[in-house]
Amino acid sequence: MKAIITGSEGFIGRALSLALQKRGIEVIGIDRKNGQEAADIAKYMPADLDAVFHLAAQTSVFNTDLIQIRKDNIDAFMAVVAACAKHPNKPKLVYASSSTANPPNTTSLYGITKHFAEVYARIYLPSATGARLHNVYGPNPRQGTLLWCLLNQDIVTIYNEGKNVRHFTYIDDVVEGLIYAYGCNLPLINIANPKKTSVREYAKALGDAVIDDSDTYFTEPKIYTECQFVPDIRDKDCYEQAIDNRLPTVPMNYTTVRDGLAKVVAEYNISHHGE
Repeated sequence: MKAIITGSEGFIGRALSLALQKRGIEVIGIDRKNGQEAADIAKYMPADLDAVFHLAAQTSVFNTDLIQIRKDNIDAFMAVVAACAKHPNKPKLVYASSSTANPPNTTSLYGITKHFAEVYARIYLPSATGARLHNVYGPNPRQGTLLWCLLNQDIVTIYNEGKNVRHFTYIDDVVEGLIYAYGCNLPLINIANPKKTSVREYAKALGDAVIDDSDTYFTEPKIYTECQFVPDIRDKDCYEQAIDNRLPTVPMNYTTVRDGLAKVVAEYNISHHGE
């Protein structure tokens, strides 16, 4: 079996690539970091291609580069859909959507482009499956994300006093969900930990994980005590990234936030300070 992953050098792309390779699947990575563009996917598609996992995108509701968002999230997506539709082997397209595509959660062009992709794929490639990902986290998080800030910054400003509610979903569960999406015939699914967690609770759980890790480098719960909770609400932010329960959610025993963050801390200590 052969599969293409766009955004193969990203946080989710690396994890998915490793999981597929462990299953004996040949992975063809496409990533801007390697001088490749998702919009040029047709050039990299072998005749016996079975699957395309399209993860490449501009991310974050706080991204203000609207022109680049349009190019990478709409123009490139249309090119990927066209390439899959024209390919003689008809590879299954699985693409990453977002919780922000759920209209009550949409506050920015990023969310609009993800909703666009869902509608476009339904019309122009009905065999595709979109996966709405919810607040993915795990070891070695992408720079600028909440978890990265909590692990790497001395003081972290938490807006809305940490009351924002999310469905934090561990990376391993997301990978399993994307593989599930390849085998299903649904146009759109959720990959989301059903448990609601506030940002304050998430930060506290990370602090607890730091204390509980017996080999921890940290000698006090610095991560939590050095959070600065402020009442301000960031522009384009959303109080609750709600799951659209009209869509099916990938059935699995989702990793709890406490267990997921314990894995993050253990990996962080090993990678930074040895076992």
